[in-house]
Amino acid sequence: MSDWLNEVIGEDLIAVYEGQYCTEDAVIWLRQKPRTIGELRSEEIDWLRWMAANTNNRDLLEKLSQDSDADVRMWVACNPMTPQTVLWRLAEDTVVFVRRGVAQNRNTSATLLIRLADDLDSRVRALVFRNCSRQTPLLSLIF
Repeated sequence: MSDWLNEVIGEDLIAVYEGQYCTEDAVIWLRQKPRTIGELRSEEIDWLRWMAANTNNRDLLEKLSQDSDADVRMWVACNPMTPQTVLWRLAEDTVVFVRRGVAQNRNTSATLLIRLADDLDSRVRALVFRNCSRQTPLLSLIF
């Protein structure tokens, strides 16, 4: 098990759960005793996926980007708070849904979008085009 999975979930992260309309059961479970991220993952993987989609903690996003669950990585790729270094790594993921998450992330850098424009998956390329259409100058560089 990765070291980061042994980290105890702090009050700051529990507050994120409470502030983002997480289920009451999840918050009660987290508050029963100190829990690790690994325990959270084992108890209900969807809670970890939700965390990846909703946290603004860049350090946590870095850690979640290394999770073995492709859906967790995909939600990290979609999260607009994910650091660029993490997005670059996720753009290399073998799972196409993770790369699609990077392609649609509104904060993916222009350089990375240009690189993803050559992805083998047509949906990744379409998401790059849609993302670029919000940034008109990019279109001339890609298409």
